[in-house]
Amino acid sequence: MNPIDQHKLQFVLKDCILKLQFIGEITRDNDISSELAGYEQSKLLTDQQTLEVKYAELVAKRSTLVGISNRKQLTETQKHIQEVAQRLKESTKKLCRLFKENPNIDQDSLKVYEERAGLISDLENLKTFIQNNQLNKFAQNVTNSLEEQDSLRKFAVREKELAAEIKKLQNDKTQEIKEHEHEKTEKQKNIQSLKEKLLYKTNRADLKKKYDEKVGTSKENTQMRVFEFALKDIETQIGNFSTKISTEEQVHKQLKDYLIRKEEESKKKTDDQNKYMDEKKQELDDKIEKLNDQKNIMYEELEKLNRRFEKEELEKQDRERKEIQEQEAKKLRELQQLRMENAIKLIQNELMDRKELYGLGAKKKKPKKPKK
Repeated sequence: MNPIDQHKLQFVLKDCILKLQFIGEITRDNDISSELAGYEQSKLLTDQQTLEVKYAELVAKRSTLVGISNRKQLTETQKHIQEVAQRLKESTKKLCRLFKENPNIDQDSLKVYEERAGLISDLENLKTFIQNNQLNKFAQNVTNSLEEQDSLRKFAVREKELAAEIKKLQNDKTQEIKEHEHEKTEKQKNIQSLKEKLLYKTNRADLKKKYDEKVGTSKENTQMRVFEFALKDIETQIGNFSTKISTEEQVHKQLKDYLIRKEEESKKKTDDQNKYMDEKKQELDDKIEKLNDQKNIMYEELEKLNRRFEKEELEKQDRERKEIQEQEAKKLRELQQLRMENAIKLIQNELMDRKELYGLGAKKKKPKKPKK
């Protein structure tokens, strides 16, 4: 680089450094951009509050406008409410955009200050290297700085990855510890439960054994008492049966004597009854013989009556037959007479018809003419 260009470049760098230093002298509290952003935010917030108060007043006013007479005012109020609502909407959008663009003004100012200081330092170094005619060395330093920044960036990325991996491992470790503790707790609970079950079953087995022994002894004693009671009962029954047998023998003997006596009495009664029956039979035979004689007599009389009845019946039938024949003959004569009369009438009618047909009948009289 020739001296003229070096001098020009030094002059430009010096001017840039002076301007940057002048800007750096402005403190962060007196930063114009911060003041402008804060002023704009305050103004928008004040306008927002004013619009909200006005909107509330208009809504309250609209609720009081009731009736046909206030219809015009109600329409105007509704229109004003819509306008205020639109302005509120726009103001809210502006506030959101401003807060989004300037989330932290102090932090941004500090960052700008640091960047400006770094730029001034780099420009001073460049100016020094130009004065010493070592521009290539400055380029090499810039390249090295960029490489260091790139390596730092890689280290930062690697650090983030390692931090994330460490955090993941810590989380896995914590999770495994929790799972181990949970499994340990569950196993301890299972062991405790098994111990309790074992103790319960052991106690239950002992109690059951003692109970079974007592039950066996009790059953044995009960069976012995039952057997003794049954033996006494059997002995009592044997005594009762012996008493009953002796009583039955006495009763049987008395009953046998009674039956023999009754048999003799019955035999005597039977003989008397047979004798009585023979006498009655003889009397009945005599009565039957008399009745047979009466029967024969009555049978003969019945024969006579039958013959007489048959004779009278024949005579009656003859009379009835003759009467029927006479009635039929009379009806026949009447029928013949009626037929003759009908035939005569038929012949007369036929003759009259023929006379009228051939003009042999009487002439009809002509009607007289009326006198004039």
